[in-house]
Order: sequence, then structure tokens, then C-alpha cells
Amino acid sequence: MRPPMRSSIACTRCRKSKIKCENDGGKHACDSCIKTGKECFYKIPDPVPPKRSEPPAAVKQERDGGSDRKKLKKIDDISKVDNQRATAYAEEVLAAPFLTEDMWEQVFDLYKLHFGPELSFLHLPTMKEKLGRKFRTSESENGTESNLVLLGVLTLTARFHPELVKYLAHICNNQPGNARTRPIQTQLDPAAASEYYADILAMALGPVRTAMGIASVERVAALLMLGLYEWSQTRPKTGGLTAWMYIGAAIRMAQFLGLGFGDAPGVDESRYQIANQHQRSSGHQSQMALQKEIKRRIMFSCFILDRMLACGRHRVTIIHADDLQIQLPCSEDKFDLAMEVQTGFLTKPGRFGTDDSVLGRFIRLVDIWGDISKFSSRGGRLTEDTDNEYRIPPWDQGSRFYQLDKRLQAFDSDLPGTFTFSRSNYFKHENHQASSAYVLLHMLRCVCLIMLHREYVPFIPIRCKGPEGPLDEPTFERDEFSNSFWRASAEQLFKAARGIVDLIKICQRKDKLPQSTIVLFAIWNAAFVGLYGFHFPQMDTERHMLSFDDETHPDGHTGVFEHGPTGLTFETLQKMSNWLKMASAYVDLLEHMDKYFVGIKQDYYKYKELNMLSEKRSLRVREGGTGGGLEEYHRFAPALKGFGPPIGHSQPDETDHADSSERSRTGEVERPSSRDAETMNAAALSSASRSAPPGSFTAINHSQGMPTADSPRPFSRAASIAGPPAETYADSWRYHSSTPQQQQQQQQHSPSQAYPTPSSMLDPATIAAQAHDRTTMQDESDKFYLDLKKAEPSRFGIMTGDLGLFSTGESQLSVSEMPFGDAAYMPAMGDSAYQYLQQASEY
Repeated sequence: MRPPMRSSIACTRCRKSKIKCENDGGKHACDSCIKTGKECFYKIPDPVPPKRSEPPAAVKQERDGGSDRKKLKKIDDISKVDNQRATAYAEEVLAAPFLTEDMWEQVFDLYKLHFGPELSFLHLPTMKEKLGRKFRTSESENGTESNLVLLGVLTLTARFHPELVKYLAHICNNQPGNARTRPIQTQLDPAAASEYYADILAMALGPVRTAMGIASVERVAALLMLGLYEWSQTRPKTGGLTAWMYIGAAIRMAQFLGLGFGDAPGVDESRYQIANQHQRSSGHQSQMALQKEIKRRIMFSCFILDRMLACGRHRVTIIHADDLQIQLPCSEDKFDLAMEVQTGFLTKPGRFGTDDSVLGRFIRLVDIWGDISKFSSRGGRLTEDTDNEYRIPPWDQGSRFYQLDKRLQAFDSDLPGTFTFSRSNYFKHENHQASSAYVLLHMLRCVCLIMLHREYVPFIPIRCKGPEGPLDEPTFERDEFSNSFWRASAEQLFKAARGIVDLIKICQRKDKLPQSTIVLFAIWNAAFVGLYGFHFPQMDTERHMLSFDDETHPDGHTGVFEHGPTGLTFETLQKMSNWLKMASAYVDLLEHMDKYFVGIKQDYYKYKELNMLSEKRSLRVREGGTGGGLEEYHRFAPALKGFGPPIGHSQPDETDHADSSERSRTGEVERPSSRDAETMNAAALSSASRSAPPGSFTAINHSQGMPTADSPRPFSRAASIAGPPAETYADSWRYHSSTPQQQQQQQQHSPSQAYPTPSSMLDPATIAAQAHDRTTMQDESDKFYLDLKKAEPSRFGIMTGDLGLFSTGESQLSVSEMPFGDAAYMPAMGDSAYQYLQQASEY
């Protein structure tokens, strides 16, 4: 019997019976058929085609192409479904029952108050009429594009409406699936309400490819609204990228639609179809005039935001004023009535047409601001052309400062009497619903003056008797004319800050202060100038920012943020931080700067007498040296001058680096040796014991190196320049953070302080204590010079990127480079509602 063989084939009977077929490969009957005596048949299998490693090229290309087409079709279908779903969800959100007609009226009023000047293109009478018709007929007349504008309005205004904030808090806390993923919020966050609508608007605009492939006036408006909102929210670690991109996309879309060429001579308007065709063919003159005015205002909104966001380092403008071939916006009453008027053009000053408006003047000032911010961010006075022998002073007609200042003066002289700043004029414009444009006009004018005139005021004028121009290079000849110029320039600085304070007082009486980023930046500038004047009162010769006329403080030591003009600005910033995240950054920065000014004055007096003994070193003002503190100013220039973070850390330009290196060589501090430092400390100790009479007042922070009121002022720039007594400045920081009880205790305990006598110095314990004090002082001195070595090279390209905080929402300084060594200013934003919106849209 032959052994069974396993074969890959089976006979018909075994295959049918599903039993194992043991055969010799089909050559003979299988064992099973043999045993049963049945006939054995084998079905010949079909031939197997030979295997190929790769199919023919044509076949492979056809097969792969077909697969790709299926994938592309599937992705396209998904994109269309998502876009349709987002559009439907946006419609559902706008149909919420709490968005009543009265609610929309209030929302539009908030929009007009806070964002009317920057985004002036909404014709509120038409929008109110359409919404009213919708509520009366229960039928929506708004298309997909119009919904984008409504969502933009809600994005900007929801945070300012308490009822909307409550409604939106309830919605966010009850989103499907939210109970497991997000805790219930017990404290209402106004910013969360606007964030909710911002996420919906971003969804409704569609994916990037869809959003960038459809151009319309409504989409330009929506992008501008979304960009303006993002600008005020200061997203951490983004460098203001979101606002920068939204505004940039809006500008490009507006240019594509030809919104900047509507009034060009001989322009073929058929090329720039913006409104719906049935509106253009209706022939209604008033409606056509209204559509043209809306186009102009949208383009000028692009222009305003372009100038505001292009303030920081490496930021350039997109729109050139000479390219705008459209007339300036008309007055608000003419806009509401849809009247066609002639207003003049931006680049043709002196030609104002038959109708003039505050908004048109504001746009002209924005153009000037663009040049001033560029001058400041690129280095300010340090960029003025110089040669080896002659440095251009600011009063020279060839200086950039002089030219910009003259432009501002010309702007002021051209203002009609009803547009100038006064309380009566404010109420006149308020009566015609144009107070916001009036406020922004004068806020921005004051900011322009501050940004110009702060260039020639020393940052740390601790040795100055009053305004005397820059103390660091480039400096100029001192004579009667220059002295009067410096005094006048400093007064312009403080007077402009006081103008902002006066505007705040007027607006807050009726709670009508616009909560815009421009107003926020103006208030921050006024607050800082006030803080500067508080610490260096000799610079504010006319006391514009030192106190209100009707203010009295018996103790004389009230905190800087608790009274006076600076206190009002600080309080206003704190209120604005409820709605604008950028305001929180300014509040933190002011508090840090207050501590910084106190600290640097303490350091100055602490090391002043020690440094008197070393004539080999060139000293910073922090060490008791001469100069106006330019090296200290460079550490703060980005944050102090910034409208709202550039992306990452900016490196200095080559020209700035060369200048910085030269300054570092000439102002390098030579560290004293340990032996020299010990000798200096011992001499300072004995000097302190000799100069302090028994029972004299000594500050609680007094150290052996602290000079008394009678100490001479070393290192004067000229022997004839005598500064105010040191005790005057000591009082400023001595009482700054102490309570009246602490001050009383200081005065009670001060006379009991012991001074070394010849007999006590012979005591071994006394000698050991003095040695310990010298070691401690040496350690402090070492730390001071280490900090100095770290701070000296931190130049940031000499006054470049100084408007980063305003334009990007982040400080130019990294946390490690901040002089006060604290955390970043940017407040953390809450979690985005986007994930919850996605969940809700699926239901």
C-alpha cells in the first residue's frame, strides 16, 4: 500500500463531501474513492497567471489616478459638508430667542460707541430696518454673507453687554458633552462671550481655501471685525499673528474688489462689482450713493488698522496713501441720510470739499501717526542724520523731528473751531452721535505729541534740576535757546498726557469712554507719563500730571496710583481690563515700572558715595553716575512705546549694533578689585559716621553707603549745575510703599541708631561685625555688577521695535531679560470654545 500523499488538489467527490482527499497529485484515484469503489474525477483548475512585481506603467497610472480622484472627491465632499454645517449653525446661533429686536438695538449702540471710528462702514439705519422686518414677519432676509457681519458685530460687542454675557455663560456651560469636559463657571467672564461668537464667525467663514476663494464686501467687513477683536486680546506667544493675518487678508480682498479706486477719474465701475446686481440696476440714486460710501469706509477701515498694526519691528504697511483714489468719509448725518457729498481726498490737504467730518480728520491724523510711529520704532532721535562735526538738533528744519512736529502743528491749525478740544465741543458731537470719533481724534493727537517729545526727555533724570534735553549722545550745545526748547518740549509731553486725562474725565461722567485699543494705548501713555512725573517732579514744570487743582492730601504721601491724574488713568486701565486683555498687560507693566523707579533711586543713593571714591570707572546713572539713563531706557523701550507682542526676540540691526558697541566701549564699567572695594567700603563707613550728626533722621533702608542731605553731588556734568538735595529724592522712595504707622515707627526708632566711635571700634566684637558688614556689602556690590554686566549689552538695536506691545500685544523683552525679573505681562486666555462649538454643530 502506497503512503498517502498530501496534495493541493482534491477530487470532485471529496471536495463535495468536504473530506480530506489523499492522492498522488491527480494522476490516480484517491484513497477514499478506491475504498468506496467510486469513480474518481479531478477538476482541472484554471491556470494561474504569472506574478508581476510591478504592473505596466499605463495601468498603474490609470489605477492610481482613479484612486486620487476618489480621494479628492471625498475631501471636497467633506469640505462642502463642513461648510454647509457651519453656515447652518451660524444661522441657528443668530436665531437664538434672546437676540430680540431690543437686544440688537443695544448691540448696535455699543458698536457705534466703541468701534464706530475704526469700523465706520455699518449703516445702522438699514441694518435695524432689516432686522425689524425679520422680527415682524418671522422670515429671515439675511443671506450667508450678511450673517458674517452680524456675527462680527456680536464678536466685538458681546463682552460689553451684561445680559449677553449671562446668556452665553449658560450656553457654554450646557453645551452637549460639556459636563464631563469643562467645569461650570461660577464667575462670569465677559471676554468668554465675545470669544464664543469669534469662534462661530471663524467657522462660518469656512476653511482657508473656501474663505480665500470668495470675495465680497461683507467678508472684508467680517475679517476686519475679527482682526480688530483679536488685536485687543493679546494671544500669548503668537506675536499678534492672528490679528495681523486677518487684517492682511481683509486688505488684500478689498484691493481685489477695487474698493480704493471708486472715485478715480474715468474709472470703469463695472469692473468693480461689489453690491448685488439688483441693487445696482435699480437706479435708485440714494441707494447708489450709500453703497459707494460704504465701500469708501471699508477701505479706510483697512487703512486705519493697517497703520495701527504696522508699528512694530519688521512690520510694514500694505496700503500707500497715494494709492487711495477715493474721497474721505462724509459726516455721520449725511451717511445716515445716504446723501452724496464732496469731502476731499487724503493726499490733497487743504481741499475738504463741501462736507467736512471728524472721521475724515481722524483718518488724516492716522496718516501722520503712521510716520511718527515709524520714526519712533526705527530709533527716534538716534536716527537723525549726523556727520563727524555737526549733529542735527530737533529745532533744525532738516531734522525728522522738526518735520513731523510741523505736520502736527499744521494739522492743528487746520482744524475747524468745532473740532478743537473743549468740553462744549465734546457735548456738541455727542448730541450728533459722533462723540467717539471726536474722542479718538484728540486721543491720537495727544499720543502723537507724547511719542515725539519723549525722544528728548531723559529716562532717568535723577540729577536734572529740570528739563535740559538728552544727557546721552547725541547731545547738543547748551545755550539760552536750547534750554527754552527743552523746557517747551517737556511741557508738550506732560500737557498732552493731561489732555488724555481730561478726555477720560469728560467721557466717564456719562460712561461713554470708547473701549478701543487706540484709546487703551493713549491711556497707557498718559499713565506712564504721570508715573514718570511723580518720581521726577522737577521735569513737570507746570505740574500738569502731578495733581488735580481741587485735590488735597494732608499727609502728602498718598500712593501714585491712588490719586491725581495718574491715579485716574490707572483706575481706568483696571476697568478696561475686564473687556480688553491688553489692558491687564499695561496695569502689570505700570506696577513693575513704579517698583523699578523706586529701586533705581535706592540703588543710585546707595552706591553714590561708594562710587565717589573710584575715579577710574565710567558709571551708569544707577550707580550714581552722570547721564540721562539711556541705557536704562533701552531696556524698556519696546514695552513703553508699544501699542499693543514682535514674534520672538528681535536682534539689532547692523548699524544699531555698531552704535551699541561703540557706546559699550566708551561707557564700559571697570570692576574694582576686591582690595579696592574693601577700601572703598571702609572709607564709606567712616564717611557715614562722620557725616551723620547724632539724632539725625535716617531712613529705614539706610545703609552705611547712603549719603545724607548735606553730602556733595559728585560727577556733575558741569561745576555750575547743582542738583536738588538728595533728601528730596530720598523722601520720594522712603515713603512710597510704607504706611503712616510704619513711617512713624521709622521716625521714632531712627535717632536710636548707633554709630561707631573710636572706643567701640577697638572692641573685637565691633571689629568682627564691621568685617562682616564689609563682606556683605562686597557681596551686594558683586551682585550689582553682575546685574550690570548682564544689562549693559541688552540694547535691542537702540530703540527699534519700540511699538511692539501696541501692535502685537506682546512685550519685546523676554522674561529673562526683564529688569524686574518677573513673569511676562500677557494674561493667560481661557480655553477656546471652539471644541464645544464643534460638538454642538453635530447635533
